[in-house]
Amino acid sequence: MQPLSNMSAGNALRIKALLFDLDGTFVSEDALLSSTYSSLEKTKNLGIKNIAVTGRPAGWCDLMARWWPIDAVVGENGAFSYSKVNNRIVRNTYHDHLSYPAYQQKLQSLFEELLAKYNYLKLASDQSFRHWDLAIDIAEESEVSLEVALDIVRICQDKGARAAISNIHVNIWFGDYNKENMSLKVLNDFGLTKKDGIYIGDSPNDSPMFGCFPLSIGVSSVSNYKDIMDNLPNYVTKGSGADGFVELVEFISSTR
Repeated sequence: MQPLSNMSAGNALRIKALLFDLDGTFVSEDALLSSTYSSLEKTKNLGIKNIAVTGRPAGWCDLMARWWPIDAVVGENGAFSYSKVNNRIVRNTYHDHLSYPAYQQKLQSLFEELLAKYNYLKLASDQSFRHWDLAIDIAEESEVSLEVALDIVRICQDKGARAAISNIHVNIWFGDYNKENMSLKVLNDFGLTKKDGIYIGDSPNDSPMFGCFPLSIGVSSVSNYKDIMDNLPNYVTKGSGADGFVELVEFISSTR
């Protein structure tokens, strides 16, 4: 991982889309700072598409798509995208909504198996706003060791599910998708490719994105997970969390 300052101005100049993770990247220490939020307006004014890419739930993503200075949001680790087109929200979903009841039962059955081994596990406080995944709280309002989180991932994979560790949750879902798949579809809908974008994140569930985008950035805390990630970002910021995000935006702005 190279320092962000090693990125050439030429690479920064060709950026047409900024894709970014939320928890631990855009938001840190449980607070969305006005300085971080206003940086989205800065990139939008530069003509750059802003695309949030997160494990957060559908309910949150609907609000972000409507009110934030972004062009699209990919939620629940790629289960759907909400894009703003001509002031209307366009929704793309991996699953057929008719399958929702049976799908939810399948997730619940898997969670009960996990509880049989780790009876102290708790679902994330935002679970009721989710459509297509389970989020097990490991660091937001609970404390679960990384060792247990990795075992949860293993158990889920053995049961045919997918699972990804973020800095606060283990997200679990069924389906052949992830952040990368849906993000590339969103870019394609905007007439862009991965070569036009830059991605910034902080944790293991960002690994597919780091591997996909030629311009990938990790905030400094990404180094905490370097031993358990398949793909590391090409560049890393000096700052952690939101400070790293603002650092990237300032770097991009300085080249325009």
